[in-house]
Amino acid sequence: MIKKYLIFMLFLCAPFTLAAQTDTYRLTDFFGGEGTVRLQGKFATIDIPIPLSSVSKVDNAVLTLEVVSSQALIKKRSQLYVRFNNATIGQIAFDPDRPSLVSEITIPNALWRAGFNSLTLAVSQYYAEQCVNGNAPELWSEINAYRSTLKIGTSINEKRFTLDALSGFFNPGIGGQRNVQLYTAREATAQIKQQTLPIVAQSLALRNQYQPLIIEHDTFDDGYVLPQLGKSEDNFWSEQNIARYERSSWYLSVKQKQPVHVLVGTVEALSPVLSDEVINDINGAFLKAQRTPAFVEDDKVIVPASYRLIVSGTTEQEVFEAAKALGVMDDAINPISQVTVLSQSEMQADKLQRHRILNPDNKYTFQDFGVSTAQLRNEGDFNKRVSLRLPADFYVPENASVNLLLDFGYGAGFGPGSIMNVSVNDELVHGLALTNTNGQSFRDYQLRIPARYFKGGVNNLDFDVTMRAPLAGVPCDDVPGSHLVFQLDDSSAIELPSAGNVAVQPNLALLSETAYPFARFKSAPEATIAIPSDDYLNSALTLSAKLAQVAQVPLLNVKIATGDSVATEGSMIVLGTPETLAQLEQSEFSTAIEATKRWSYRLQNNLYNQIRNLTDDQSFKEMRIDGHTVQESDLGEQAVLTAHAHPVSSQTDTMFIIAAQSAELLQSRVEDLVSLSMWGQMAGDFFAWKDPLSPSLVMQVTDKYEIGEADDRWLHLRLWLSNNPWYWLIAFVLVVFVVSLLIYLLLKRRNKQVQDSW
Repeated sequence: MIKKYLIFMLFLCAPFTLAAQTDTYRLTDFFGGEGTVRLQGKFATIDIPIPLSSVSKVDNAVLTLEVVSSQALIKKRSQLYVRFNNATIGQIAFDPDRPSLVSEITIPNALWRAGFNSLTLAVSQYYAEQCVNGNAPELWSEINAYRSTLKIGTSINEKRFTLDALSGFFNPGIGGQRNVQLYTAREATAQIKQQTLPIVAQSLALRNQYQPLIIEHDTFDDGYVLPQLGKSEDNFWSEQNIARYERSSWYLSVKQKQPVHVLVGTVEALSPVLSDEVINDINGAFLKAQRTPAFVEDDKVIVPASYRLIVSGTTEQEVFEAAKALGVMDDAINPISQVTVLSQSEMQADKLQRHRILNPDNKYTFQDFGVSTAQLRNEGDFNKRVSLRLPADFYVPENASVNLLLDFGYGAGFGPGSIMNVSVNDELVHGLALTNTNGQSFRDYQLRIPARYFKGGVNNLDFDVTMRAPLAGVPCDDVPGSHLVFQLDDSSAIELPSAGNVAVQPNLALLSETAYPFARFKSAPEATIAIPSDDYLNSALTLSAKLAQVAQVPLLNVKIATGDSVATEGSMIVLGTPETLAQLEQSEFSTAIEATKRWSYRLQNNLYNQIRNLTDDQSFKEMRIDGHTVQESDLGEQAVLTAHAHPVSSQTDTMFIIAAQSAELLQSRVEDLVSLSMWGQMAGDFFAWKDPLSPSLVMQVTDKYEIGEADDRWLHLRLWLSNNPWYWLIAFVLVVFVVSLLIYLLLKRRNKQVQDSW
């Protein structure tokens, strides 16, 4: 009896040990570079940031590196150093007789810390004992980052589940949740499913930052049925054990994948699964983080321990208010288990969507959007990236400029080849040679950059700095570059011109980068994700969560609508199969997806022309035929995403259609679509895929149109003319003709008057 009691207490007091897991990651999962990292020269390094969730404890970690080195490197002096958070954990000697090698290095658990951990790979490479040219082409080694792996075992290190731990569970780092189950009562109301659940899904996905979060919806019954326990059942179900069973998360589905799940609903709807203590605490918009104990009988876990988040209230509106609070709250300032939201301000959808976005016609310092001063030291090539977000529908005239006012400086002793290059979205806009041997400092160093280099959404300013030591002037003698220093200050500023809010549609790339047209800068019109039945609810919630991640704010204007009817106003995403989409009016679409499908000739011709261009076939001209083919077939394993002008909306709204052959297959393909590898590849207005690796087809099929705010008609016209430059020529010819005709008539009239005066 004492043994059983001790085992039960072990499960009750240490449920976090049940969530241990081991995962294997490629090094390419942690940075956006090439699959092969080349380290050139005598000294070279690469830093790879590895994030770790704050609630995860590392139990073991093994780094496996695949390395190829030059056969010209000499032994003993040439080697690869592996450092983790500035501590050397491994040294790999290069051997010209064994240029390819695989090495395993154990990372000590004590070196790991919450947040970003720095894995540094550094090489020293020599082809001779003396007189080594640091730029010699034979000084190289390569690390196959795609095949190099990090195998790591983690467990949850959260003993007391409070609201400030949410950002640890839902975290982009190792140990963060990648899917979550949302539970409601079986008879949940339309407002809970269509408005509240999307906001809860978005709120959790925002904590995951860039990592996709797969949403699964499940329900619980109005009451429980005690499980069958075997021979001891008659004597086991005492009032005390029944109470223990009620306090556990008995309602969980068999396949509980992650430690945290969410209960959403009014206190009345959630009463079958909540204890009386929690029910009595709910008096208004309510959030609670709670750890439920395991239910154990005869050393067997009947119900596992779990963590749950409760989003509730006395009314459906209070539940919605609690969900909105979850979307904007700072977890770090809530080291408590529950809160009751009394009131909220500035929670309008249009105001939220302007957060984190720079306002045109304003001046901002780098510090204003979270960029700190960067100081670069030692000889080498360095990059400092400054990212800023502009409105998705950012549009300026062709002659507009953006001013960069840079504060930077460099120290003394820079040698030949020391330069700074400035790029905007990978376009080189300025270069500066660092030639002053005594160093130099600049304040308000002005760069006027054409605004056309900037786009709606995320823009990247790259400062590429190459620092070289001075020449020694003596053969076989190098000057070390440890004295070199370059500094870019956070007081540097950017001045934005006045801009309008107009964008070109349909454009799947703009959707993937900014969530436009669902997230806008000036307004937040109602938008809908339409599904034919609850079988598609998981897919809709996952899409809603991804759109919020892209916009970086909760999208309060996005709702889920169930049924055959389609909203007549606002942009929307329609999910379905060819059979369910038959109810949708698609006669005006160049590509129609229903039981019989209509594919545009332009789609077929563009594919043909793409292949012809790749093969350099110049025997035929490009095919430009507007037509279509009607065929009867299914979609197979493939899913299709199309974008069109909304056929019945009074505004210039956009309709997106995502279709697969069944609801189950559609859910799988939506999970593929929101993955890191697939989402960024969206472009055009026709997108087809059948796995999370690469799309089957990406095309622009339909004609483009302009969409924007009602008071920007002049900008509409300018944007339309810039996208249709031939009309400028036609207008110019017409103006020249009219002016010439007018001059001719005036001269003819003048000539007649002169003749009459004779």
